Amino acid sequence: MKNRFIFFSIFSVATFFASAQNSGVYMNASDFASGKLTYEINCSTEKHKIKLNEFLNMDYITVVHDKQTHQLQKNKIFGYKDCNDINYRFAGNSHYVILNPTEKILLYKHTMNASKNQKEAVNYYFSLSGTGEVQALTLMNLKRAFPDNHKLHDALDAEFTSDDQLAQYDSFHKQYKVNRLLESTI
Repeated sequence: MKNRFIFFSIFSVATFFASAQNSGVYMNASDFASGKLTYEINCSTEKHKIKLNEFLNMDYITVVHDKQTHQLQKNKIFGYKDCNDINYRFAGNSHYVILNPTEKILLYKHTMNASKNQKEAVNYYFSLSGTGEVQALTLMNLKRAFPDNHKLHDALDAEFTSDDQLAQYDSFHKQYKVNRLLESTI
C-alpha cells in the first residue's frame, strides 16, 4: 500500500511538471525552432502580460514581466507563446497563429475582426520554416515556393481543387496535408 502511495505521488508530481505551460517571447526564428523563450514564465505559478497594442495599430508589443515593462518592436522579434500553448508569429503589425510549429511548411491562421454586420474573416498563410516570408496560402504561391518540385505541383493539383482546401489537416498522419504531400515528393 505504501509503495502504491509513493508511486502515485511521484506520478502526480511528474505529470504536473510535464503538463505545465510556459509563456514568453521568441526573439528570433532560431529561438522559435529551439523553443527558447525570453521573458518566460511558468503559467501555473507566475503571471505576466503580453499586450499586442493592436487596437492603436502600434508597431510594438508591451511585455510586463517581473514588474518591469518592456516594449519590443514587432518587426524585430519573431513572435510569442501564450499560456494556452499557442504560438504566434509577427509579420508587419499583425500576429498569426502558427498551426503546425514542427512541420517544414509552417501554416498560419489570421483572423480579421469583423465590423458590426460582418462575420470574422479567417485567412491562411504559410512560410518555409520560421525564416521564410509569410505569404498567402494559395496553390500558386506553394508552387512558386518549390519551383523545381514538379511532383509536388502535380500532387497539389491532384489533391486540391481550390485554395480554400489547402489548410486541411490529415488526422490519420497527424499533419497538414500540404506537408504530407511535400514529404511524399522529396
